[in-house]
Amino acid sequence: MLAFIIAAIWFVFLSYFLFSFGRLYFGRKNLSPVKAQNRSELPFVSIIIPARNEEHNIKRCVTSLLNQTYPEKKYRVIVVDDNSSDNTASVVRRIGEKHPNLKIISAGPLPEGWAGKNNACRKGAEIADGEWFCFIDADVYAGEELLETAVSFAISGDIGLLSINPFQVLVSISERVFLPGIFLAIAYSMNFTRVNEPSRPEAIANGQFLLFDRRTYESIGGHHAVRNEIMDDLAFARIVKKSDFRLYWIFGENLISARMYRSLLHIWEGFSKNLTEIMRNHGAFGSIYTAMRSFLLAWMPVALPLWTFYNLGCGDNTLISNLAFGLSAIGAGAILLMYLMTAMALTIPFGYGLFIPLGLSLHAILTINSLWNRKRGKRQWKGRTYS
Repeated sequence: MLAFIIAAIWFVFLSYFLFSFGRLYFGRKNLSPVKAQNRSELPFVSIIIPARNEEHNIKRCVTSLLNQTYPEKKYRVIVVDDNSSDNTASVVRRIGEKHPNLKIISAGPLPEGWAGKNNACRKGAEIADGEWFCFIDADVYAGEELLETAVSFAISGDIGLLSINPFQVLVSISERVFLPGIFLAIAYSMNFTRVNEPSRPEAIANGQFLLFDRRTYESIGGHHAVRNEIMDDLAFARIVKKSDFRLYWIFGENLISARMYRSLLHIWEGFSKNLTEIMRNHGAFGSIYTAMRSFLLAWMPVALPLWTFYNLGCGDNTLISNLAFGLSAIGAGAILLMYLMTAMALTIPFGYGLFIPLGLSLHAILTINSLWNRKRGKRQWKGRTYS
């Protein structure tokens, strides 16, 4: 009887989870490339890239942004070197020798009370021209129609802040084993539809691409308003929405891609600094609940069918025991299908879907570690420690 009760409760929980996943998977909006109706009327845009030790990313990122369909004389790329200790600055300078609309500046010393990325973005905005500011991370690769599509979409929708979620490129084994489970757990905690409804309080954004109408950016105080925020994108999203400017978040998988973390160490460092904010867990209870949920989603589909099958093998062949095994087996099959669909959506081999429980487990551990780092006031990223 106990096995049946647990299996029934688990089946109800899993049904809700799978329903939420299906709503996300099939209902998500994806921004498709478009051509501006009158390209001569497109506004001037300043693209600002904060870069700290991005030698391995910056050339690909900058080159893709210099090869846009957007009229060349109507945009400029500003790279802000945030005290890099590698060859980031020299790589950009070499590219700039052939591209007059590329400029590199230094972020200078980090002021007290500022996060490094926010200070670099502020420096770029201070010298930026035009009616639109576009903040892009250095790990991004832009399709040639990205800027034209994004600006046209933002203007037509009277959008103050447009955030586009890139396609996440997974190359190494560590990325393919662990990141799908982490992405799945993060996606489950968000309601993408409500974000774009002005009347709803939900507010999210992806800092890899933030396109601001300059009036909106300056009205909310620019990066001064988020100067000490580790998650500047989420902070901006909340401020924009509370200030009655229009926030819009959308996938842009045909327009923009990004490779966030290249190794397990980078995954650990990256999410340890901000996973509590991403999951919107501001206390111990929420973080512990989130961690337990991820562990259950990882291992219950394996443990429960084995347990109920063992009971049958031990001679407990009652109707209740058979129902318990049936519910657990159906649930395991459904979640396996979801794992395979996740791998398909990320364009990695199906086999990696079987490793999603490892990613969910790491998500649980990272949730607790992020909480611990936040509580003790010590979060590290790219050689800096933030209190």
